[in-house]
Amino acid sequence: MLILIFLLVIVLFLCAIAILIGLYKVLFDKEDKEFGIKLLTYSVIIFIIGFGSCTALIKFSEI
Repeated sequence: MLILIFLLVIVLFLCAIAILIGLYKVLFDKEDKEFGIKLLTYSVIIFIIGFGSCTALIKFSEI
C-alpha cells in the first residue's frame, strides 16, 4: 500500500513539473504554443486523477 502511494506521489510530482513546462511554453514560446496547451491539458487531467486516487487510498486505508 505504501509503495502505491509513493508511486502516486511521484506521478503528481511529475505532473506538477509538466504543468510548469506547459505554462512556460504557452506564455513565452510563440512557436510551440499548441504543444504547451496539450501538455497543460493532459497534465491537469492526470493530476486530478492522481490526486483523487491518492486521497481515496489514504482515506480508505484508515478504515
